[in-house]
Amino acid sequence: MAGESTTTSLNDGVYSAVIEPIYLGAAMDWEVAQQFFRRFSLVGQPSASKDIPRLDSIAGTVGDNASGVDTEFDATSATDLGNTQRTTSKVTGTVSEYAFMTSLVDDVEEDTVNGTELLNKIRSDSAMVLSLAFEADCCALASSLSNGVGSTTVNPTIAVMLAAQVGIRKRGYQAMDGVVNIWDEQAVDDIEAAIIATSTSAATYAVAADKLLGIDRSANNGMGNGLVFNFRGYPVYSTGMMPTLNAGEDVAAMTFVPSSPANDKFATFATIDKRPFRIEVQRDASLRATELVFSMRKACFEMTDGSGTLATCDA
Repeated sequence: MAGESTTTSLNDGVYSAVIEPIYLGAAMDWEVAQQFFRRFSLVGQPSASKDIPRLDSIAGTVGDNASGVDTEFDATSATDLGNTQRTTSKVTGTVSEYAFMTSLVDDVEEDTVNGTELLNKIRSDSAMVLSLAFEADCCALASSLSNGVGSTTVNPTIAVMLAAQVGIRKRGYQAMDGVVNIWDEQAVDDIEAAIIATSTSAATYAVAADKLLGIDRSANNGMGNGLVFNFRGYPVYSTGMMPTLNAGEDVAAMTFVPSSPANDKFATFATIDKRPFRIEVQRDASLRATELVFSMRKACFEMTDGSGTLATCDA
């Protein structure tokens, strides 16, 4: 039969959809690295840079079979001691600005089903965007580490991840609260594949995996905060923000000493806060719009080179 009245014929009075006054989230990379950096502040101080001093060692080179202290500090009774000069060095962190602007025309707030909810979502989302911009710079510090393991265009192995941690110990850096692994997503996938391999992997044998390698799953296998599993009891985080190496042939991964009360004198990286995340609202009457300006000033920098290891992994 023809001539029915339908939603097409009556389209002027029919909703195409009911808009729910909420906003779903967009996919974003994990923010995992910066939480392990030692934090300093320049808030209220008249400079954009901060110097961190270090007392230089007089005990020789680590791992040189004691050649720096075998006879150098022997004393003889009734004989004056000569002076041993002490020196210092320093590292410097300089803040950068992160900022962007979004203009909302009046029509948006006037005609949107819930303008307040939209504004709140934009604010929280913008804070995350700037934090991820800073996270990218934090992850990029992996490339600055002088000590490395792994080979170009070769998948990382359990031995490579082990060497990344052991190297820190051999270089003489203490980590009473352990180390942390921030590895590229592909590198983490390759390590997981090596762990569950059924050939000659030590992880095939439960006792070796548990007692020697300390491999254990995380609470939700990386689905909540990027923490995928533990290796030798140390957390392994996966992120898509690590830099590429060798013209894109490889990706970087890093194992380093994180900030903690027991680790801080050897912490590998640091951040400096100068201007906390800030939102400023500015009216543009001629445009009939409101400008939302989001900004912050922060720094991330390498503090102790030897307490971190760069792993080169095939992309």
